[in-house]
Amino acid sequence: MADAKPQTLRAWLHSAVESRGDATAIVVTQGGPTVTHAGLEAAVDAVAAQLRALGVKPGDLVSLAFPNSLEFVVLFLAVTRVRATAAPLNAAYTEEEFKFYMEDAQARLLLLPEGGTPKAQAAAAALGVPVAHAGSYGGEAGVPLRPSPGVSRLPDVDIPNGPGPGRTPDPADVALFLHTSGTTSRPKGVPLTHANLSASIGNIIATYDLTPVDRSYLVMPLFHVHGLMAALLASLSAGGSVVLPASGRFSASIFWDEVVQSGATWYTAVPTMHQILLSRHRSHGPPAPPDASSAGAYPPLRFIRSCSASLAASVLSEMESVFGAPVLEAYAMTEASHQMTANPLPAKGSHKAGSVGLPTGIELAILDEQGRELGAGERGEVCIRGANVTAGYRSNPAANEAAFAFGWFHTGDEGKRDEEGYLFLTGRLKELINRGGEKISPLEVDAALLAVKGVAEAVAFSAPDAHYGEEVNAAVVLEPGVSLTQEEVQGHLKNHLAAFKLPKRVFFVDQLPRTATGKIQRRFVAQAMLAGEGTPAAAPAAPAAAAAAAATAPSPTPSASSTTLDSPSLIALSLARLGITHLFGVIGIPVTAIATAAQQQGIHFLSFRNEQAAGYAAAAYGYLTGTPGVLLTVSGPGCVHALAGVSHAQVNTWPLLLLSGSCTQGDIGQGDFQELDQVGVVRPFVKESGRAKTIGEIPGVVKRAAEATVAGRPGAAYVDLPADVLHEIITEEDARKLLEGVKPLVPLWRTALDPSVPLASNLESNLTEAIALLRGAKAPLLVVGKGAAYAHAEKEIVALVEASGIPFLPTPMGKGVLPDSHPLCVSAARSLALAQADVALVVGARLNWILHFGQPPKWAAGVKFVLVDVDESEVVLRRPVVGLVGDARAVVGRLAARWAAEGGQKLPTDNPWVEKLKAKASVNTAKMESLLSQDASPLNFHCSLRVLRDKLAALPPSVSTILCSEGANTMDMGRTVLPQSAPRSRLDAATWGTMGVGLGYAVAAAVAPLSGSGESGSGGSGERLVVALEGDSAFGFSGMEVETMVRYNLPIVVIVMNNGGIYGGDRRGPVELPETTRSDPVPTSFVEGARYDRMMEAFGGQGYHVTTVRELEGALERAFAERRPALVNVVIDPMAGAESGRLTHKN
Repeated sequence: MADAKPQTLRAWLHSAVESRGDATAIVVTQGGPTVTHAGLEAAVDAVAAQLRALGVKPGDLVSLAFPNSLEFVVLFLAVTRVRATAAPLNAAYTEEEFKFYMEDAQARLLLLPEGGTPKAQAAAAALGVPVAHAGSYGGEAGVPLRPSPGVSRLPDVDIPNGPGPGRTPDPADVALFLHTSGTTSRPKGVPLTHANLSASIGNIIATYDLTPVDRSYLVMPLFHVHGLMAALLASLSAGGSVVLPASGRFSASIFWDEVVQSGATWYTAVPTMHQILLSRHRSHGPPAPPDASSAGAYPPLRFIRSCSASLAASVLSEMESVFGAPVLEAYAMTEASHQMTANPLPAKGSHKAGSVGLPTGIELAILDEQGRELGAGERGEVCIRGANVTAGYRSNPAANEAAFAFGWFHTGDEGKRDEEGYLFLTGRLKELINRGGEKISPLEVDAALLAVKGVAEAVAFSAPDAHYGEEVNAAVVLEPGVSLTQEEVQGHLKNHLAAFKLPKRVFFVDQLPRTATGKIQRRFVAQAMLAGEGTPAAAPAAPAAAAAAAATAPSPTPSASSTTLDSPSLIALSLARLGITHLFGVIGIPVTAIATAAQQQGIHFLSFRNEQAAGYAAAAYGYLTGTPGVLLTVSGPGCVHALAGVSHAQVNTWPLLLLSGSCTQGDIGQGDFQELDQVGVVRPFVKESGRAKTIGEIPGVVKRAAEATVAGRPGAAYVDLPADVLHEIITEEDARKLLEGVKPLVPLWRTALDPSVPLASNLESNLTEAIALLRGAKAPLLVVGKGAAYAHAEKEIVALVEASGIPFLPTPMGKGVLPDSHPLCVSAARSLALAQADVALVVGARLNWILHFGQPPKWAAGVKFVLVDVDESEVVLRRPVVGLVGDARAVVGRLAARWAAEGGQKLPTDNPWVEKLKAKASVNTAKMESLLSQDASPLNFHCSLRVLRDKLAALPPSVSTILCSEGANTMDMGRTVLPQSAPRSRLDAATWGTMGVGLGYAVAAAVAPLSGSGESGSGGSGERLVVALEGDSAFGFSGMEVETMVRYNLPIVVIVMNNGGIYGGDRRGPVELPETTRSDPVPTSFVEGARYDRMMEAFGGQGYHVTTVRELEGALERAFAERRPALVNVVIDPMAGAESGRLTHKN
């Protein structure tokens, strides 16, 4: 008599220990741990002891939110070992989703990785669920658990109908609790017992003849029943092993290499991942061989498993041909502990095209609506029963009554069986096309369409019809080079389908809309096709699970009607009505169509190579124009990359509007494509954040966000655009009404002097106090910040300086508001000016680190500050003697007017304070000129910057120059050497000292419509030249944007000060290093003599490689004269300059 199969997870895994304890159970790639079956059991037992000590008892439910990892495997098994229930959760859930799933599951404890998942922690705190953090795997000692402060032991709570006594897991214990995603109701909780899981494990092992020599490579997430049951538990229970990618996720770029290195014999995945691997094959071929003497080849897998969605026959055939292994489709559901049917191994039976195989250890029947079993070839609902099937949904009697009728579990799928018992799925019951009472399976039409020569992909769907109620329509993707008409396709189908099944209309598209995980869902294909034809708005708007990729799919034929607008067009119209003329970003799913729609509205789209650089460009554009730079990104990582530019704009108080696609709303919490709580992630970095939940909300949400960027203290705002919303359509009439309230944004500087604009109620009295302070000062000083430049306050500040004679000191980006050549500019005596000023009028600058917080020793101990700032909170924070709250242009204009009108005295040019500052400035300038005058070989910063200064000065007055500067020494020295004569003509790393901004800045400066205070340009009118002065380290952050410059043919000359590293050569001094790191490169070093000029040449720009003064002079003359994309690679002495601290350290 055969031995009885194990009935608990503990029994399955212990049987592997008894037979193969020293054999490998788990391999973590990239040098991670290798764990034996005995070692895994010891680790699980060690963690089980910790859980018991924490008070976890039989029947308790423990939630886990982890990536795929060895720690998760140990913890999951340990929870089931103590007879508790494990409830794996997607670590990417939002706080609200964590709250729902844990509350619905009645979680007693939440396990998290160290330092991770703050949203889960917040949700647990809100629910009062204790939390324990898990450290790293520590061998047979398991995984250390660290309870949150105040949690020593779980409170003892009685569990109604809980398990009986004993420490050993019982087959009836609930081991796993998962949620299914319903389409018409909230997710349903599915409890699965040890007996359920054990039956499924046995079925999977038997189906694929899994043995101890088998090794699966984990592709699917372990919070999903597919990855947990088929890839992990079945493999371990068979005495085999599992390969865990060290990254915790699937990556096509390393998949085959890791399969080869690990010796995996099979893998299981969803069709999307198989198609990604096929696509990778088409572009890269098989993995490289271990040595160059042989050709690349795919490893000899025993089989490949596909599950969770239908795999196209053409894809299956190509996979078998390319990968050289049988591809076996399976059919599974959470309620069945995963597998229900599967195609057998070649040696055990035939693989029938279009079939999901034979039942695997279960009973399966096709039932009609009255519960009668149908015969071979008859269609009905697929129903199952068996030891692997859950006893019912938790606390959901209505769902149980519907799903478990007639003694069977009803899957909701329609299908039929042939004479041999093979199951063929014909569709979801709700997807059947009811044409005048004739029910048509879309899968049958799909199969007929795919049999037409030249058809690569096809999806049949239901379309409204006035006569029959519903009609068959189809969307078709043709193979490259194939041309077919609708009539030709219908002609082919007549030999295979009854006339009433023929598609009445065939839409030809370049690609089919897919969900974010790559699945094709008919209702979304139907909407995309019918919306493109101009179907009335009665057609349902895309629900939350709409295909993310559909936003980028070409419009189907026939073209869209003029009576409707899609979401991308409405977004573009909203931006155009706001007066937006430029859009920066990186496009992809699901926002590509927005960029195209923007161009159709006359908005220039600047496509970058990286969202960070695009964000810095948008930030700079906002500073230069006074209207928001608009940044467009894809969802998930695209939005995260954008945070660099968004936060930079916010901290510098520059207007920026971020538009990011996001995952479909109804798929949130299921691990959707690039899923992220973007609104929550972005919120700390912006003034305003909002989500357009429907197409009708788009104009209002965009308007509010854009207006927030320029109101009061400027800053950033965010609009979240879910993929399903980007799929929706609206009538032109409704769109027109929604757009009525969207008006052009007007930069604040244009209206600042308008008498109708209200000023602060206490401004006049505060001005009186400020004037008295300044008049009574012996050593007054005016500090001009970039806020004054942003406010276009140059005329007003000139008027104040001319009327008062007060010397001024510009901050780095305040340079040019008044020319550096002005006789009262004391930049060269900065330290003295700060140290001895007794009253300081600070306009548009914050008393932050750049101005030494307004505190000694850099400032005099008794200095009195008068602060002009648009943000009252900044004035309150700094507590000056006088605070003047308001726009810098309006406030300084009022101050200058009152100074002149009230006969305020002007400091004479021979005033002792002014004389002292000028004398100090003269000495410092002479010292600098002495350094600049010396030609050095190799080149250094001083002589190189002198040449640049002289060549810029030689440009004709018709050329408007904007300098973008970054890099430690490059920016520091450039600020002191290169004079500015026009406002907003110098951009640098700004408040944060952000490196990597330069090339994005340069693109913005090259395209921004510039103007002065209503009349003149920032650097005059005429031709524009942008000079990006870059340290080699700073250049490296965004060097690929030279291609962007070439693509748009922008007048940008990039100058790279190449000293071979961050700061330059080895500045560590004497240092003792161990043998292991003695030969490592210096942490600050780069490749010596790197040819950055060739990067520009590679894309069609002009490159110059210079090592001498003469070469530099010639290169700059030619580059400046041509005013087209160029890069001058200036190779300088690695030991030139100094290791920088703060930007002002050289003053």
